[in-house]
Amino acid sequence: MNAKKKILSVALATALAATAIVGSSLAYFTDQEEKTNEFTVGNVDITLTEPNWDADLNNKDLIPGKTIPKDPTITVEADSETAYTFMKVQLSADFVELLTTYGETTGKSEDEVIAAWFKSEVQPKVMEMGTDYVILGVLSPKAAGQAVTYFDEVTVPADVTQEMIKENGTYEITVTAYAIQAEGFYDEADKQASRQAAFDALFNK
Repeated sequence: MNAKKKILSVALATALAATAIVGSSLAYFTDQEEKTNEFTVGNVDITLTEPNWDADLNNKDLIPGKTIPKDPTITVEADSETAYTFMKVQLSADFVELLTTYGETTGKSEDEVIAAWFKSEVQPKVMEMGTDYVILGVLSPKAAGQAVTYFDEVTVPADVTQEMIKENGTYEITVTAYAIQAEGFYDEADKQASRQAAFDALFNK
C-alpha cells in the first residue's frame, strides 16, 4: 500500500471511530407514565327502626278488632352500597299458638292468617317459612338513603275469641333486618330471580 492510500485509510478509520463515539452519546426519544388506582372499601350498612310502634307505647293490647301500629322499617344508610333487604319475623310460642288456633277455627290457610293479622303496603314475598318465623323480601334493592317499611300494623281480627288469647300469655314479635349487596345479583330482565339469588347467597341456600 502506498503512502497516500495508507494515510487515507488511517483518516477514514479515525473518522468512523469518532462517529461511533459521538453516536454512542446520543439518547433515544423515550417516555414513561405512571398511574396509581386506589380502590375504596365498599360496605353494606342498614338500620332498623319502628317509628310508629315506638311513638305509641301504650297501644299494645291484644283486643279483637284492634289495630296496633307495627312498622319495622329498614333504611339503607347514606354511605352504603345498593342492597337487597330481607326481614325475619319471629313469633313467641304463645303467638304461634294463637295464630294456629285462629287458622284452625276459621278455616284459614297460613297465608290467609298472615294476611289477616299483618297489613303491608309493599306486600313483601314470603321467602321462607318455619314453625315460628317467616322471612320476607321485597322485589327491588334499595339505594343509599332509601327505606322500606315491611309491614305497617298488626290487626287483631274481629273474629278472634277471648278463649284463643291466654290471659298470662307472652305475645312477642321479634324482627331482624338483613341486607346483602345488589351488585352481582341484580338483573333488570328478571327481578324475581335476582331477589332469589341474593336471598340464597345471604342465607347460604
